Amino acid sequence: MRARRHPVLERRRLDVGACTVVVRGSFHRGLPPVVLVHGIGVSGSYFLGLAEALAATHDVYALDLPGYGSAPRPDRALSVPELGRVVAGAVAALGLEAPVVVGHSMGCQIVVDAVKDHAGLCSGYVLVGPTVDATARTLLRQAWRLLRDTLREPPRTNALIVRDYLRMGPLRYLRTARHMLRDRIEEDIRGCTPPGLVVRGARDPIARRDWARRLARAAPDARLLEIPGAPHNVQHTDPGQLAAACAPFLAACRPGPRPAGPS
Repeated sequence: MRARRHPVLERRRLDVGACTVVVRGSFHRGLPPVVLVHGIGVSGSYFLGLAEALAATHDVYALDLPGYGSAPRPDRALSVPELGRVVAGAVAALGLEAPVVVGHSMGCQIVVDAVKDHAGLCSGYVLVGPTVDATARTLLRQAWRLLRDTLREPPRTNALIVRDYLRMGPLRYLRTARHMLRDRIEEDIRGCTPPGLVVRGARDPIARRDWARRLARAAPDARLLEIPGAPHNVQHTDPGQLAAACAPFLAACRPGPRPAGPS
């Protein structure tokens, strides 16, 4: 298999309040912006294939949130609302105007918190493989679903995820998981007024179809999209297919023309 090529993304560190976020971005200010928000334990690394697929038409930014990937660790594991405020702060610090904000897994919970609490933050949002299914809101049930998904992911995806999990460390992961399980995305999404798209891989055992459909129906303006044959980490296993499927939604969310500015 040929190695994937990734776009040339510039890496920057942003101070957002008392936290630091690491950003890999195209900084192409003439294109409509997209911000990519990772899930629990991982980093923006698993978004690089999707960033490549989007970079021809969008100004793409993949975040490493505080305590994840290469971003410095805060003194404790941050809650979902706190991470939502960090995402909103990163959008402001980057000077982005009405981006589409894309979350994956627990990143969907973070995105929903950011969108509902910060009016005008984005022109739309995409939730890929959203957690936590209200019918499986225990650590044991989530672990079982994660194990089932691991058996459906290719080795390169599992290797990337395990690397990031080890970098985060088991204690911080478990403390973050408690925050994740306490969060109620199905209630919070009712406050997300921009247009939304809920996406799942058709073979995703973590974000099951009935759960994804429930979220789309709870939102003021959202619809459901499935990627055939894809597991939970569809943004890494099938980035081109995901980008193509989301393209009409991204085009509809595109803000009006804006002048190119300094990066």
